[in-house]
Amino acid sequence: MTKRTDPAGACSAEGETGSAQARASDRGLRALPDHSPAEPVGSAPPRMIAEPDALPFRGRTAIRLDPDLGIASVFGPSRTWCDEAPVERLLLVRPAAGRLQVTQGGRTLACCSRDALLVAASRGAVFAATGVERIDVLAIERTRLAAPLAALDAGVLRRIGRDHPGLQTLTAYAAGLLRGLIPAATAGLAELARAHLAELLALIVREPDLQANAPVPTRRDLRIQVLKAEVEQRLGSPDLSLDAVAQAQGISSRLIQALFQAEGETFSGFVLARRLDRAMQHLTAGDEARPIGAIAFDVGFGDLSYFNRTFRRRFGLTPSQARRLPRRADRVQALAAEHV
Repeated sequence: MTKRTDPAGACSAEGETGSAQARASDRGLRALPDHSPAEPVGSAPPRMIAEPDALPFRGRTAIRLDPDLGIASVFGPSRTWCDEAPVERLLLVRPAAGRLQVTQGGRTLACCSRDALLVAASRGAVFAATGVERIDVLAIERTRLAAPLAALDAGVLRRIGRDHPGLQTLTAYAAGLLRGLIPAATAGLAELARAHLAELLALIVREPDLQANAPVPTRRDLRIQVLKAEVEQRLGSPDLSLDAVAQAQGISSRLIQALFQAEGETFSGFVLARRLDRAMQHLTAGDEARPIGAIAFDVGFGDLSYFNRTFRRRFGLTPSQARRLPRRADRVQALAAEHV
């Protein structure tokens, strides 16, 4: 469950679409209580945080998960902050924009927009933020570290460039967790997610000069991927709309339309195609007892006649005829490919 904290910040890593969400998150956000790792994610109702000063960077608001996986995004962080947490932690901090500086043990290191700072042991570290609206943070208790992270000297400060493939993967993975696009709905899955985050950070430490061997996705590519994932998650809801997705993503409806147009399609066209494809999958799955109308409703259609008409237009046969097709995956995939 995504955890929104008000009025102070927490810690995380998030994708590029989060900055607009920060503005949408500044109003009416509530915090969730801490739980034992044995509880499934999303099991508790929200309540207000009683001790905001104990949260990193003392931001206006923050988004994190419950149970805490060590990731969060802090919006409106204070200009200076000293980590006085009772437990020693390793921190990876990344400003979405602006400049972030850390001073510890007489050494100072800074990074700018979308680069990251690695602080091996954060207690006593002093951070100074200039022009920063959001800080993404990954925090791991020192006692939970394994090699090579456990081998880092407590005084290590390191800058990680925004183009490092490991950092890009880590921030995208954390963003998916924070947005619920990668659900971790049991204690076991939550523990796996913690391990994945630590392993990605270990890769960054182990291979600081790692270079991508494939083209790096553009910001537009990443945005459209997130939007399509949001649609997939809401596909069965008849209330799925352009405005609903825009509000969930914290961006304008006009921008979403422009992103889909750049892909050579429209938002409504993409939603319709995905609903029809999902209906085809259900119809050819071999469940003869389930009414066609119920299947249409499950994939988000509220009008059966409209469903029948658009289904026939896309696939060249009626839903009833599709149900009688041979139950072979290659036949279904070939049919869908012919009408893409």
